[in-house]
Amino acid sequence: MKYNTSYILGAILAIPVAIITGIISMNIFQFEMWIDTLIMLGSYIMTFLPVQQKAAHTYLKDIGLSKNDYKYVKKQLKIAAPKIKHLLAQYKKVRSLSALKNVNEINKLARVIFKNVQKAPSKFFNVDSFFFSHLDNTVNLLNEYLYLSRMPHKTKEDQQLLDHAKLTLDELKRTLQADLRALNKENYETMRVEINLADNYTTKQLFSQKQPQIEHKEKAPIQFKNRVHHEEERK
Repeated sequence: MKYNTSYILGAILAIPVAIITGIISMNIFQFEMWIDTLIMLGSYIMTFLPVQQKAAHTYLKDIGLSKNDYKYVKKQLKIAAPKIKHLLAQYKKVRSLSALKNVNEINKLARVIFKNVQKAPSKFFNVDSFFFSHLDNTVNLLNEYLYLSRMPHKTKEDQQLLDHAKLTLDELKRTLQADLRALNKENYETMRVEINLADNYTTKQLFSQKQPQIEHKEKAPIQFKNRVHHEEERK
């Protein structure tokens, strides 16, 4: 459930309550129309607010954020959204295969981080540096690099600066990769715990399966000796 769903849930429950209250008021108490309207409005508000706040509180508790923190994350996502779109627009400026590869990789990393934080707002604080500096640096440098790389009549100094910018973009790409790892750090830890539990369970199962085989092997020589002994007695 998303935070905005709490408003929808509140309205879904409040509207029928308001209608039923209004019908009862008009048919039983027979107040004036404006009073009936006020009663309907009051019943709507009295139903909507508790339901919405309860649903919102449940959602925030599930994701581990306070209301203020959630609003702060949503604000930062709203600020970052145009920058993500601006990165997508850089495809139009690509004129070489190497530039296309860089733009594609940077876009993929930035969009994955952005989308994951949208789905799990609590992860924002694992990658806040992405939203405060890394995304801005990448967007600005990529924009200038692609623009200037298309310009004709570049001097040797201009080309050296462009080469330096390309190396810096590679560094920024590695920074985004580090941000992505930081974003999924908790997921990797959870998976490591699950793997350890599964390995321990598998080891116990294998041990329990081998134990009867070991006991059978220990008993087999005794049974063999008894059989040989009986055969000798018969002779």
